[in-house]
Amino acid sequence: MKIFLYLISGFWLLAGTIFILFPLKSKALYAKLVKPVKPLFILPLLFGVGFLWAAPVSRFGGFIRILGGLSFLKGLFILAFPENTFKSVLNYFINRSNKCWRMYGVFMVLLGALVAWSLL
Repeated sequence: MKIFLYLISGFWLLAGTIFILFPLKSKALYAKLVKPVKPLFILPLLFGVGFLWAAPVSRFGGFIRILGGLSFLKGLFILAFPENTFKSVLNYFINRSNKCWRMYGVFMVLLGALVAWSLL
């Protein structure tokens, strides 16, 4: 269970750093990764279950449960809503300025650090 949280934390720290340093390349890569919209629903569902499963080993179990619930709801949102609706949401985020992408990166770094800190 701790391994899952360490891996997610490391991913968020790495991805956030890349978003901060290389926002244009991050946008391009993100746009390629989210092109097939409907198969994406499985990832948030799995991550949501993983967070809920790993919450008891964390010092901030409530926070980890909230992350799990939000992730699970995102997966249901992707599955339930029409593909055009979700594509418009993705396009909204992809078309944001570089400053916004850097702020996403800062948020990801802070979130990754908080999840890692919850395991100490």
